[in-house]
Amino acid sequence: MVEDKEKDEIETQTGKKQLGKEQAFAVPYTNRTPWADFSLLNRLSPERLASILRDVRSGECPAEYLELAQDMEMRDLHYRSVLSTRKDAVCGLEIKVEPASDDKRDMEIAQAVENDIIRNKKARFIPLVRDMLDALAKGFSVCEIDWNTSYKLWKPRKYAWKDPRWFQYDKETGQTLMLRDELTTELHPLLPNKFIIHEPHLISGTQIAGGLALPALFYFMLKSYDVTSWAAFIDRYGFPIRLGKYSRKATKDDITTLRRAVASIGADFGAVIPEGATIEIIESKTSGENSDAYQKMATWIDKQISKLVLGQTMTTDDGSSRAQGEVHEEVRQDIAAADALAVADTLNSMLVVPYVNFNFGEQERYPEIILYKPDEQNIEQVVNAIEKLAPHGLTVKADEVRSLLGLSKPEDDDEIIGGRMPVSAPEEPDLNSKKELNAASAGKQSDSSFVSDIEADYSGDLVPISDEIAEVLEKAADKATDFDSFKAELLRLSSEWSADKIADLMAIAFFSARAKGDNNFAG
Repeated sequence: MVEDKEKDEIETQTGKKQLGKEQAFAVPYTNRTPWADFSLLNRLSPERLASILRDVRSGECPAEYLELAQDMEMRDLHYRSVLSTRKDAVCGLEIKVEPASDDKRDMEIAQAVENDIIRNKKARFIPLVRDMLDALAKGFSVCEIDWNTSYKLWKPRKYAWKDPRWFQYDKETGQTLMLRDELTTELHPLLPNKFIIHEPHLISGTQIAGGLALPALFYFMLKSYDVTSWAAFIDRYGFPIRLGKYSRKATKDDITTLRRAVASIGADFGAVIPEGATIEIIESKTSGENSDAYQKMATWIDKQISKLVLGQTMTTDDGSSRAQGEVHEEVRQDIAAADALAVADTLNSMLVVPYVNFNFGEQERYPEIILYKPDEQNIEQVVNAIEKLAPHGLTVKADEVRSLLGLSKPEDDDEIIGGRMPVSAPEEPDLNSKKELNAASAGKQSDSSFVSDIEADYSGDLVPISDEIAEVLEKAADKATDFDSFKAELLRLSSEWSADKIADLMAIAFFSARAKGDNNFAG
């Protein structure tokens, strides 16, 4: 039993040393060189590119292909732009940690994940996400975790992006990524819980063939030949032809002088030539039309690259309308959502699970990192709704409106703008008119008492509003959404009353209205 404990302790200490030691390190001038140049790209031919792409399709992972993928991203501005746009769509999302359950223990584990992974400023989580998205172009990306095991809680010290040229898939299955040896063709297995390997499922098939660089390289070569020919065309036909003419009496010195003048007139604003010699400037009438062909070719290739990376072209084209761009923006958001799910899945399986196992032991369920886009509220729509519904009785909290607008509550000594208009106090009547007001008030009281006397005389014929009527009114008001629906609901409910009851109510209402009208008219 003691021997087993000592063995476990030795394995734990060995594991701690491996977690804190870098495995994929650079070795200059070997298979794991940290340096790269454009030498392969500069001497690339269609035959050489076809051979490299053929190896990739057959399941190989040649370092030349990964180097070309990296160089293309540096050389082609449009490809780099759209690829950065796709990466930024994921890096700009909000991040949260969702606990496995509402249990207190799961909540504590989730909080630890948030503190030691998401909010770990030294390890830098956001650059890790961007480095993981390097897999979009190359099919995979590798980031090595430097674990800090010197404290009670083991947590990442930093994340290091590793050059994809240092790795290759195993030759037996083509599915397990392994580390190249510095000097030989031998492949070494990667240490468990030490690497974050992101392999997005962009297409079905071998992982290395799923990178966007594979189809983009073909268009990149077309564009490079097109731009090279375009530059040569402009160099040859972009300037007008200078034609020098000399007479038959011209000497060799005159001809030499004229030749120098023709050669230098493209850079100088003037030239000195012998008397009798002439220089004509002949402009090409078709150079502009021929030059447009190269531009159209380059523009068409850029559109194909946009479709490949972003799934559309409207958000990158100059001639697109706002409506078209917004529709296609949604398509790009669908791609961004898929990329975010893939990144979160990799983070949870290769970072969160090892962290929890190291510090809290194996769990039945683990907390999850979620990348999400917060719901955007239409402020103008909310304000318009409040403005229209407030006169009809809608009430809202002022703090909620301030939070929506991004405003704070003013303090007592702050200068404020807006607010309700102050209500002016009613003017006090003149003391001399107090008697007249009392008289008018007395008249109003006499009028109301007169009507009350009439109603008292016919109180025997009155049918007071019963609980049944009040109940009908309440039901109609509860179900109604506006005045028209209230009338319709009231009509439906009152149809169940007896005809005699309705006739009595109408008679009393008509008599009361007539009595009040006669009284006001007589006054």
